[in-house]
Amino acid sequence: MKKTFLFMFLTFLTSWNSLSAQAGGSDYIIVLDNGSSMTSQGFESMKLGATKLIQKLLSCNPQNRIAVVHYGTGIYNSANTIYTPKIYIEYDFSHGSFMTQLIQRRLDNGDHFHEALGLIGNALDGNFNAEIVSPQTTLNQNPSNPLKVVLFTDAERNTGGLDFGSYLVNYDYPTPNTPETFKNIVDFKISRGAQFAIIHVSADTQASEAAACIASKGGSYSGSVEANIADPDSGATTRLYYPRTVFAIYQSEEDYWTHLGADICDSSGWGEINFKYEPNGCGTSQVQTIEGNYSLPAGATFSAMKLIARDIVTGQDYGVNFNPVMTSPTDFYYTLQPSDFSFPGITDAKFVFLLGLQYNYQGGTYDVMCWNGHPYFDYDLMLTSLPNCGMKQMAAPPVSAAKESSLQVTPNPSNGIFRIILDQKIESGKIQVVDLIGNTVYSKTFKGQKKIDIDIQSQKEGIYIVKVISDKNEIYTEKLIKK
Repeated sequence: MKKTFLFMFLTFLTSWNSLSAQAGGSDYIIVLDNGSSMTSQGFESMKLGATKLIQKLLSCNPQNRIAVVHYGTGIYNSANTIYTPKIYIEYDFSHGSFMTQLIQRRLDNGDHFHEALGLIGNALDGNFNAEIVSPQTTLNQNPSNPLKVVLFTDAERNTGGLDFGSYLVNYDYPTPNTPETFKNIVDFKISRGAQFAIIHVSADTQASEAAACIASKGGSYSGSVEANIADPDSGATTRLYYPRTVFAIYQSEEDYWTHLGADICDSSGWGEINFKYEPNGCGTSQVQTIEGNYSLPAGATFSAMKLIARDIVTGQDYGVNFNPVMTSPTDFYYTLQPSDFSFPGITDAKFVFLLGLQYNYQGGTYDVMCWNGHPYFDYDLMLTSLPNCGMKQMAAPPVSAAKESSLQVTPNPSNGIFRIILDQKIESGKIQVVDLIGNTVYSKTFKGQKKIDIDIQSQKEGIYIVKVISDKNEIYTEKLIKK
């Protein structure tokens, strides 16, 4: 089946009726610790967890928006000479999930969350700061949306210097149990109405107590919390603090990200659909059973379900036959068959499944979607021409979804007129510019050109993915920010 965003996926961003029970939506900033204590394996586990949580937040309430920010004190894989707290904005607030596939480590060295939060405040206010080292330098929050900050970190309370130190609290004023220690956090909570949730890998009591103090009230954590009389959450009996020993999820924690997402997300009365699918080998001949359930607002009626497979590199969607068997009014399963799939001309690719639910409510039609709730892989189906493909290959560490070194985009950010500079080994192929929903807004072929000028001035401001698909079917991508 030709690539298509099926009716619910094409319209779920733009076609909601303004009914009070189907409202809501928050702006989430997912903050990723890039400090030197974060190993490559740890970062990949953290990234997978962040991706699964983002998917849950987007499925909990379709009007939620997500931004991703890295923090550290040096540029990753660079010869740093000056170490100061920095942030890198991976992408601005968006309803889309395609960008999660392109997240990669940006920073390194020290980690100073308190100072990083100050830089995030600069980005939210549109104030220039040279320590915001990404092409994107602003975060465009919707003023009517609640602001929520979700921190993934393995930071200490206050250890080391400004260069390679690990600090959750104010570097200049780390004295325990004092308001100045948490100045930027309190400012976010009071002035911006922000809510904090902390996923924290640590075995240190002081670090845990400081992180729990940063976390907002809610959740189920009821352990020790560092005192801060200026904190509007002071005295709360539980906090949105999630202590861990590692970021990787154990076998007994299959619903960890689902439950965490439900803890910090307000569904605002939206219907919800969930499913699980356990990847098993590669190729459609080895697909298994999808099991799930859904819930609807009181008085709503079920309309339809649709299943798609999304290529995690290109973002293209392919329809999958899906005829679920209902085991109760809201529980279902379906055993996938090879004949349910049609991927014309594709022999090597990874896909994630998205399941959509459409329902009717108070005279309006609504669509919600969800991703696979199985937490251990960043894809659900692999097609490969390699022999002897099995679970050993599937369990290998995730590889980057894109090759970026052979493609340059300049200027970036741009007003929509920019140039693509290609590596010598790319001789011919096709160029596409894709928005965060997955729509191709520009396409052209090339042959023998190394510098290609592109004009998308007519498109709205935001983030776009520039893709070069070579004649050898190699895919190279780069992020473009249109001002």
